Amino acid sequence: MNNKKTWISLSLILLGSLFYFFANFQRIAIPGAVFDLLQHELKLSAPYITAFGAIFMYIYAFNQLIIGVMVEKFGGLRVIQTGAVILALGALLFPVSSNILIMYVSRALVGLGGSMFYLSLIREIREFVPEKDFGIAISIMLFIGYAGGIAANAPFVFAMKFMSWREILIVLAGIIALAAFIFYLLTRQVKIPPVNKNVKMRLLPFRLVLHKKHNRNLFSFACCNFGISYAIQAILGKKFLEDFCLMQTSDSAMILSIMAIIAAVFNIVNASVCKMLHNHRVAFLKNASIITFFCLLLICACLILDIRTKFIAFLFCILAGNASLTSILVPVLHLTNRKMVSGTAVSIMNFCFFMMVGILGTLSGFLLNLFEPVKMGNVMIYSNLSYLAVFGSFFLLSVFEMYKAMKLSNKY
Repeated sequence: MNNKKTWISLSLILLGSLFYFFANFQRIAIPGAVFDLLQHELKLSAPYITAFGAIFMYIYAFNQLIIGVMVEKFGGLRVIQTGAVILALGALLFPVSSNILIMYVSRALVGLGGSMFYLSLIREIREFVPEKDFGIAISIMLFIGYAGGIAANAPFVFAMKFMSWREILIVLAGIIALAAFIFYLLTRQVKIPPVNKNVKMRLLPFRLVLHKKHNRNLFSFACCNFGISYAIQAILGKKFLEDFCLMQTSDSAMILSIMAIIAAVFNIVNASVCKMLHNHRVAFLKNASIITFFCLLLICACLILDIRTKFIAFLFCILAGNASLTSILVPVLHLTNRKMVSGTAVSIMNFCFFMMVGILGTLSGFLLNLFEPVKMGNVMIYSNLSYLAVFGSFFLLSVFEMYKAMKLSNKY
């Protein structure tokens, strides 16, 4: 490969990683970082606000089941290009409109576009990077993506001191559109493989994966563990820290950014610790379910006793690290499934992850609205009872998670 083609291929991968960054930014920032602002400007109750996050998650989740086939059929570059255009359109529609229906459509577009980058990038990196550097290249790509989640809280809130949230999102949408145009120009300089018409969507791999009881137990555990933590991070954690723990907006945003950093780092930390413990992966997962259970028990106790402690922020960080188990879950799926369906098993797990976040986001909105909030200035403050309904449901889910974890087998 000559130097020009090498630099073009590298540039395409870096631009694809930039799109992945913005997809993660959108996933976390709305409604998490702007919950109060959206509620004040749009005059909407909690279920309508949490729906901004839930719609993204539902679309993102469903697309996980088909994106692998799309990548194999059309190639990673075509899928990234399509995703970038859809992401740019959705990212622009949201801040320029106050029509709730259009804003919901924009979130669906962002979820659809955002779902197209992860597997596409892995495919292109595999083609471009030598085997010995593949792991490092993937880790760099993931770090860039996770940085979007970090930027979606504290940096985003800080930027709002100088520009409105709408202006910031319009600027970011413009950057995405410009990057998409540059990506298109660069793809014209490389040879893209023809469409593989032999690749088709088949139901058999899904049936084989879901037929195994161990898989069903693992998916149930994993989606609860991830869903609880990510719903806190992406939808209601910042609002809760401000309403109940009486934290300033900048401080609560910083906590959520720290959660994103911990989530990024602990995929490596958890895998390393598990390896030090002789790769007893199932035992590690069982312990994770116990940690989730006790963290939520403590949060519920604080709500019941009206203990408005910032220690809850520490518990949030523990949950973020405890939910970063992909580096352990994926090897378990590969060990317990035949090679021909292991990729399908991973796609189903990703579907379960984000579907659960969407469900919990929708549920949280309705539970917050069970009790009348108190208006203080332009902000709606939700009561202990509202948050107890939310975190109580999370706690019950953690009991189910622990039950499913204990049913996992050590015998591969």
